[in-house]
This record gives sequence, structure tokens and C-alpha cells, in this order.
Amino acid sequence: MSYKLGTSYFSTRILEHVEKDLKEIKKQGCNFVLHTFDEIDLYYNKENMKRITEMTKKMGFEVYYSPWAIGGVFGGECFSRFVMQHPDACQVLSTGEKVGFACLRQPKFKEYIKTWIEACAYTGGDVLFWDEPHLWIAEWNDRVSNKNEFSCHCTVCQAEFKDHFHKTYPSHWTPEVEEFRDLTLVEFLRFATSTTKKINPKMKNAVCLLPNDNRWPNPMWEKLAKLPDVDILATDPYWKQRPYATGPRVPLEGFVDTFARKIVDIAKRNHKEAQGWIQLYGLRKQDEADVTQALEMWEKAGVKNIAAWGFRACESYSLLASERPAAVWKLMGDFYKKLAKGKKTAVKKKK
Repeated sequence: MSYKLGTSYFSTRILEHVEKDLKEIKKQGCNFVLHTFDEIDLYYNKENMKRITEMTKKMGFEVYYSPWAIGGVFGGECFSRFVMQHPDACQVLSTGEKVGFACLRQPKFKEYIKTWIEACAYTGGDVLFWDEPHLWIAEWNDRVSNKNEFSCHCTVCQAEFKDHFHKTYPSHWTPEVEEFRDLTLVEFLRFATSTTKKINPKMKNAVCLLPNDNRWPNPMWEKLAKLPDVDILATDPYWKQRPYATGPRVPLEGFVDTFARKIVDIAKRNHKEAQGWIQLYGLRKQDEADVTQALEMWEKAGVKNIAAWGFRACESYSLLASERPAAVWKLMGDFYKKLAKGKKTAVKKKK
């Protein structure tokens, strides 16, 4: 199997600029592009997304779409119109606080996701990339994590918990709470991926799992891997955290390489394709060597489907941009081109 090499792209919807950027992406050795498809695109840019997709395919790329921050429950630096229009369908914490993130069990949100899938089919996507599906995360909302502050505890979730476990949904953490939260994600993704296949059987589903759960074997990952309509299992162990200039850097050893082995293991056992993502954003000059090291780890793990977030090291978003975007982008491209040519890329360590 030859390498599938890609990058995310969310810089513009102006066609002449997109065309120029796609040519640059092609020169970097990529053969697929992930176009973010957020709620702004869903409402205001559907025709432009169709044109961009046609252009992308004409240049020989496979097209991925991600539901970028839709409902606040997928990865992405964007805001959700859904949660503003449907506060009644938002998550509720165990403390009773309502938060601006869609509840994955709410019928209104499932119908909204179906509308998004239909738009993706209309505009011509090849792969729907269910990126980092999650319930409310305290740290992502500038809150200190508290095990007894969790979601979702809305009336729908309370009723479904009681139906499943035959007891009242507790407001403190228990093994049943953990299991129910896992099931919430699994059943939502079962709905999303099966709906995709019903709307367009030719579209593939990729699920990118957050590497923030150290349970192994991970019961949620195991259940997701068995979903019949999931084609690709991915994970994105990004090692540099906010604030990027001073934030913590997780050592790649024991993190990137560990999750690479995990995703390969679970994908192989369940006859899925494994995919790995590396970080190009938020890197200081002294962190740039991490790009090559992370790519080597994915290569060593035997992953043939590799992608980077994102185009030109996310320089279009000042919060995300690496210190030297062009240099980071070049490191990715140099490695990709070697992989595409079948050259060995592993660097020998100095004794």
C-alpha cells in the first residue's frame, strides 16, 4: 500500500486563493486534503464548498471533510450556531449548570448532523472525518478538572441512563457514569456513520479519537472500532499545549509513539485502516525537530495514512501559528516527499 499523505485546510473560501494554496499543498507531497466544513460553511458557503471540492478533486486529491466544532462537540477553533439557537438541546453538567455544547443524545442535534451529512454528500466529499468527538471538557473551557463535574446530565440523558441501568443518574462519578458516557459517544457515532452510508454508500467514515484517555484496552475505543460503518480509525497525539509560547510540551517518547502503536493495534484487530495526525501548529523554533521525530514514529509504527494539522502550520490563525510557519511546513513536505518516493527516512541516533 502506497502512502496517503494529507493536511487540513481552512484558510480561505476565495477560489483563486484556494487554487494557489492547493498547488502548494501538491508540491509538498500531499494526496489528500481535509477541508473543514463548519456551521458557517453549512449556512453560507455550501456552493463555495462544492466548487472548492471540485477544484480539489480535479487536482488529484482525495477530499476529507471535518464537522469543525459543530455543536461544540468536535475539534475546531470555531463557534456553533446550533447551540445559540437550541439552548434546550445543550449539555447539562452534573452540577445542574447548562453549557454551550450540544447533547449527543438530543434528537434535534442528530437531525442537525444529518443535515450536515447531506450537505457533505451534495458538495462531493470522499471521507467524513469525525474529529475528536467529545463531551464537555473542563480544561478546554478554562476550568479546573473535577471528576464530579461532568456531562451530560440533561433530562434526555437522565431518562436514558435510568432506562439502561434501572437506577437514577447520580451526580457524582461512578463506574456506571463512565460506561454511560462511553455509550453516549459510541451510539452517537453509530448514528452518524450509519447515516453517512445511507445517504451515500460511497462516502467513507474516519473517526479521530482523542488521546486523552489512558485506559487500555480502552472500552470505548474497542466498541467504536467494531462499528461496521467506520472505515478509518485515527488519533492525534498533539504534544504542545496552549499557551504555545510558554505552554507545556509533552515528550514525544511515550506519547506519540505509544498512541501510534495503540491505533495500529486496534485498527488491525478490527480490520480498519489506521491513520495518524501530527502537529504543525503552536511550535516554537526550538520545537521544530519534533515534526520529523513525530513523523518517524508514525512511519515506524507502520501507519500508511498520515496527516498534519495544518496548512502552512496554521499561520492564518495567530493563536495557533507556529513561530516559523514556513520552516515547519517545509519539514513536513520534505518528509512526505521521501515517503512518497519510498525512501527510508529514519534518522540514525548519535552514539
